[in-house]
Formats: sequence, structure tokens, C-alpha cells
Amino acid sequence: MALSLNKLKRLEDAGLTELFDADRKLWVAMTKDAYGYTHKFVGAEVRPDDVVPTLVPALEVSDRLRTFLAGRKLTQNYWYVWYAELLVDRLWADLQSVSR
Repeated sequence: MALSLNKLKRLEDAGLTELFDADRKLWVAMTKDAYGYTHKFVGAEVRPDDVVPTLVPALEVSDRLRTFLAGRKLTQNYWYVWYAELLVDRLWADLQSVSR
């Protein structure tokens, strides 16, 4: 499911958009890897919702994200999915230009 305005506002309130800006290189690398893996199996018609399920497991074991979420007492699993949606949303144009 794509990033909605409601999810974006909640991510902003939780400080996760600031985390993206602070560690942009890390998130770009992780998202590019997930996109590349997805592109390999799906082909040229990769959509944002195709990349999110590939990216979530990497985020779930990311010490940086886990520490951030724990520090804010954000224990629900949906934060990983929403953060993946944020990353894909913010980086989609760059991801598509790399694959062309």
C-alpha cells in the first residue's frame, strides 16, 4: 500500500522523516538494494508496492531503525512497513532512473 498523507503525518510526528534526512546514505543504499532485487524478479514494471515487501525485512534488522523506534517506544510492527513506504516514496524517481 502506498504512503498516504495520514501515514506521512504520523511518520513526521514520530521523527522518522528526520531520521531519513539524518542517515540518508544508509536508507538510499538499503532501498536501492531492495529495488534491484525486486527488479531482477519482477522486471521493468516494478511498482512502489512491489519494493516495500522486499525492503521491510532489511529494516526490521536495521540496528539504526530498531534503536530509534525503541527510544521512542514505537513497538508496533507497522512502523517498519510505513518507513519502507516513506523510503520508496522519497526515492522512487531516483530508483527508476537507475534502472533505465
